[in-house]
Amino acid sequence: MEINTQRLKSEFEQISRFGALAGGGLTRLAFSREDKEARDFLISLLQKENFKIKIDDTGNIFAKFSGVNNPDLPSVSAGSHIDSVPQGGFYDGTLGVMAALEAIRTVRDSGERLARPLELIVFVCEESSRFKMATVGSKIISGKLSRQRLGELKDKDGISLFDAMGDFGLNPANLKNCVLPKSSFHSYIELHIEQGPVLQRRGIPVGVVTGIAAPVRYELRIEGRADHSGATPMDMRCDALACASEIVLSAERIAKEGKTTVATTGYANALPGVLNVIPGSCTLGLDIRDIDEEALRAADYKICAAIDEICARRGCKFELKNLIKDRPVKLSEEMIALLESCAGELKIPSLRLPSGAGHDAMNMTELADRVGMLFVPCKDGISHNVNESINWHDAFAATKVLAAAMLSLAKK
Repeated sequence: MEINTQRLKSEFEQISRFGALAGGGLTRLAFSREDKEARDFLISLLQKENFKIKIDDTGNIFAKFSGVNNPDLPSVSAGSHIDSVPQGGFYDGTLGVMAALEAIRTVRDSGERLARPLELIVFVCEESSRFKMATVGSKIISGKLSRQRLGELKDKDGISLFDAMGDFGLNPANLKNCVLPKSSFHSYIELHIEQGPVLQRRGIPVGVVTGIAAPVRYELRIEGRADHSGATPMDMRCDALACASEIVLSAERIAKEGKTTVATTGYANALPGVLNVIPGSCTLGLDIRDIDEEALRAADYKICAAIDEICARRGCKFELKNLIKDRPVKLSEEMIALLESCAGELKIPSLRLPSGAGHDAMNMTELADRVGMLFVPCKDGISHNVNESINWHDAFAATKVLAAAMLSLAKK
């Protein structure tokens, strides 16, 4: 059973045109014109292949091949997302979608008798860049987002996630109809670039993911006092940016004390933002992650305590808004063993490793009894960057493993 490598690469290059930047990479934010163009292209491919296509009221795409013995059984599914971060790379998310499509076609055309359907899932709004919430589509179908929350999440222009969906031609008022029951899918596999350097440094083409780290995210608004930068003595200042800077460094120090904890301040917006005025307010975006839930909660507690202590000592008021508290997940041992076995049978070297980044697969553990992930090395571990790059031979190898695993699952 051989995948069509030329078709996979060609179709990937075609979908990569939508949102492509002149200097390399792409910007394809969720619910943008570029997102719609890429979705329309993908849907046209699926229609040509005679998949049964369903798009739910929030934009998740489900494409099913049902020419099997028991079409009503829960399907063997695979997929990812096609939205990107601003000035991102071509491969994050989209490679998983196109590889899943190729794997499903390969299994379908293999001539093997299948017991259950195959299904491609394209999740909407996986990246948190626009609405500060990641994996929106998979959170919706697993019942983790309310209609009220869709209205509360807003982009930098003040457009809510609810309104963005409506402007995109969707109907988020029907959110409850998008929530799926547990065990809706027999299994789910997501292929993704690693977004880290481990596989490339070890020269291994395929990673088998054991677990997925989860984020705790905050938006912190610090209120100091804006004063003249020349006329205000250093011991009479209430500098919101200086306070924020100490918090940033404390979060970094606390994360370094952990074994697998990471903490990032993704943005710092100081006002009034002029050279001769002491910043009167500053807003920080804090992202704390770990693959170990106990360690994540410990780091979260310590960072929040540090914020309280630093602001009190510096005389600043603050408002800490929680954006998300996800839980790390362990992936199915059965799926890990299957993916390793398929790689071994194909004589493709593989390595077990955790995922430090979040993925839709973490929410699919609510809806599929077996969830697994495959990683493809990315050059120098670079991702969320226009310089994101892969070796296509690695991508082909991982797609072969994906197809073999889906075939095995679909025959049961």
